[in-house]
Amino acid sequence: MEAKFFKVSALTAAMVGAVVSMPVMANEDGMGPEYSSAASKFYEDHKLSGGIFYFQRDRQRKNAEGTYKTNLAHGTAQVSLNYNSGYAWNVIGLDVGGFGAADLSIDDSNIVNRENEFSFAGKRWGEEYSNGKSKGGGSLTNAALKLQLLDGAIKAKGGLTQLYVPGIIGVNWSYQPGSYLGGQIEGNFDNLYVTGAYATEYKAPWYTSTSKFSKKNAWNSDKYSDGNKIDYIWGMAARYTFANNMSLTAGFGQSDDYMNSYHAKFAGSADVLDGLNYSYQFYGSDTAGDAPAANSYDGLAWQQALTASLAKDLYTFRAEFLMTYAKNNSEHQMGNYLPRLTRGYANSQGANEIWWDSRSDWNHHNEKALFAGVWRNLDDLLGAPGFNVGVSGAYGWDAEYYTIDKKGKESAVNVDVTYTVQDGKAKGTMFKLHYTDYNNHQDELGNWAFPNMFTSEQDVKFHIIVPVSII
Repeated sequence: MEAKFFKVSALTAAMVGAVVSMPVMANEDGMGPEYSSAASKFYEDHKLSGGIFYFQRDRQRKNAEGTYKTNLAHGTAQVSLNYNSGYAWNVIGLDVGGFGAADLSIDDSNIVNRENEFSFAGKRWGEEYSNGKSKGGGSLTNAALKLQLLDGAIKAKGGLTQLYVPGIIGVNWSYQPGSYLGGQIEGNFDNLYVTGAYATEYKAPWYTSTSKFSKKNAWNSDKYSDGNKIDYIWGMAARYTFANNMSLTAGFGQSDDYMNSYHAKFAGSADVLDGLNYSYQFYGSDTAGDAPAANSYDGLAWQQALTASLAKDLYTFRAEFLMTYAKNNSEHQMGNYLPRLTRGYANSQGANEIWWDSRSDWNHHNEKALFAGVWRNLDDLLGAPGFNVGVSGAYGWDAEYYTIDKKGKESAVNVDVTYTVQDGKAKGTMFKLHYTDYNNHQDELGNWAFPNMFTSEQDVKFHIIVPVSII
């Protein structure tokens, strides 16, 4: 990996030197002002931006005695800086970015804090630091060449970058994104959007270097054996938007010799109640016949979702329904639907749009789940804009796993308090407090009796986000 990363870095440095020097060379070789003007779009249309971030978390989890004990406790700061060039000759440009992170407070006695997902858990996925602690440091998030043709109708990028294929490929996030070693091409043709992406390695934002893909989990010692290593993942998707703003999206993705994934989405809005937004979403996956038993599905696994949202005056309403099918037995033990093309968490990431911030993924075989929430701006009550409060809840039932003789239930209640600065030099700065009371209705079975269900938790998260625009 070190050799490959050096090659990528060297290539990026060469691109920077070549592209930045273009306007200078243009003047020297006498190619004229039009050439120079077109080349100078590289820096004339550039942007330098970033942010300052702080995250404080205190998560308590119920133990075997029924007492809540600290499971995750830390306060972590991040600083990011991103450079996005314009397009020289309206064709070629460069994106470079990175961030630094440091734990300002942390409970090092609990190994769970090592992977708090905001500082660094290790160099690569599956190679956590040997002392069992997280570390501060820095990491690149972008070092990519970008191209555009037909006045931007076709765009492409390649290098260390973020990939997004609707319903198929995405990235993990802290405040910063994960990064793939790969590339993507996109086309916008009136109402039609098409895209395709390919990657050979990935790093979540809590690792500093990319790693190969695997059919197994991070802790498996044979995750990169010949039968378990995945050489590449890829995906493609298309979306057509109709004249009435309804849209239809379809996607397909594949990890080499392991998994196929499928996506379909229909979305639209209705005039009723001044604008009700709704969608139907399908996510499906099947694994190869020779996939490891612990990491495979019995046939096609899927999630289907119905979503609705409405913004009315000072209120925002959301209601969503989710159903999962991930049939399992002793030969196909996965039992919960994975939103990605690889087995292990943070080895890659999918692009599932269902996110309730309610701790659980609500994704076990046969599980049905409901989410509902309401949020209100307090402008009229406080006489000052920017404050918002909300309450939401989720309930899941009928979860099944082949080793458990009862159906599982889980629920959560959430409270949000948010303030966003509306004007001045700090405009856009956000303070947010989020509290979740999550309940596993069969705590007596312990953690992971259902493969993706932990015992009951109480979770407090506090965010400070300060956007910075330099150029």
